[in-house]
Amino acid sequence: MRRLSFIALFGLLLAGCGSQNREKLNADDLHFAAFYADYLARSGGTSEEAAAPYAELTAAGLDTLFARHKLDQKTFDARLKAYSRDPELWRKVLQEVRRNLDEQKQ
Repeated sequence: MRRLSFIALFGLLLAGCGSQNREKLNADDLHFAAFYADYLARSGGTSEEAAAPYAELTAAGLDTLFARHKLDQKTFDARLKAYSRDPELWRKVLQEVRRNLDEQKQ
């Protein structure tokens, strides 16, 4: 019985680790991650194929992206500043960006 309890607890801990990253990000962080993933996808920053051309995002394209995500330059800059002071939070945001990019591929 003890062994079964230990196995169940271990399984719950493993399952919790997968969702732990998302739980620690607030709505602003998730919003930023969605914007940044979209930015990378549109600018060609995620291309894994060497033959894929790099597509530079124009100022107008960036403005459109900001509008689509209801984000402005001031908020974007404030989030970047916050992430520069907290590398662990930045790492979690980038993991969320990766998750968003993986979802876009599918």
